[in-house]
Amino acid sequence: MKKSYVIILIIGLGLTALIFQLPKGNVSNTTSNTPAGGANRDAKGDDHQDEHTEKSATKSEETHAAPLTKAQQAAVSKLKSELSQAKTEVAKSSVLDKLINTFVGANHYDSAAYFAGQFADQHPVLNNFLRAGQLYFEAQTYALNPTKGKAMGEKARVYFEQVLSKDPSNLLVKTNLAMTYVDTPTPMKGITLLREVIEQEPTFVPALFNLGILSIKSNQFGKGQERFTQILKLEPTNYKAALNLGFCLAQLDKLDEAKKVLRMVLDKSKDPEETKAAQELLAEMQKH
Repeated sequence: MKKSYVIILIIGLGLTALIFQLPKGNVSNTTSNTPAGGANRDAKGDDHQDEHTEKSATKSEETHAAPLTKAQQAAVSKLKSELSQAKTEVAKSSVLDKLINTFVGANHYDSAAYFAGQFADQHPVLNNFLRAGQLYFEAQTYALNPTKGKAMGEKARVYFEQVLSKDPSNLLVKTNLAMTYVDTPTPMKGITLLREVIEQEPTFVPALFNLGILSIKSNQFGKGQERFTQILKLEPTNYKAALNLGFCLAQLDKLDEAKKVLRMVLDKSKDPEETKAAQELLAEMQKH
């Protein structure tokens, strides 16, 4: 079930990225703090820096399996021009939102994260750190190349740590921060962070979910079954948890139980990615 393993893992890791909601509205106050390694520049920048930004973002865009369409390229080019010409923070933020949405719509999370990170470095406030961290986290989640994923995770940590320095009670950011350590030489840092979250809030679903994902990655399918079963007791319509539960059950040779769970996803989920994953898992099970 190697192919389905990859499918289910991507869906699992994407959960906390998809449910994360940024605070609404712009924050005009700024602080003197910037992320480690970030540039504390004036919002206007300079010609050399703008050229560097453009080249770096373009290089990022070229690393995707699905390049931008001509229409998307035109939209991005127009928005980049508008961003460079915007005179105020509010105007820049408005254009940036459109540019980010364009990149995200094309699944170019790293490009979206790059521009969000640049803006956060220039305007270091909580909302901007949240946006940059989350986008880099999503870029890590969906990276096809492990080296690229590692780099995106490192960037996400920079911004998440800035968020937690200002808002240490944000359990979702702490949970996402934990997952940036998964494929590093120190994965236990991530597990420790998740356990801290669970100690503080035993029913915090994103942390439970990611502990389940880590159980899958370490082939501890029994522990994974426990985590995803617990989630479904808390959230019976959490079909991503159901998919992973079905996968764990299949790995434990509890095939009848696995099929029951996966068929439930097929019957009740309205998400085409979830139903496709359930179908592929069931098809894989028929081969064994």
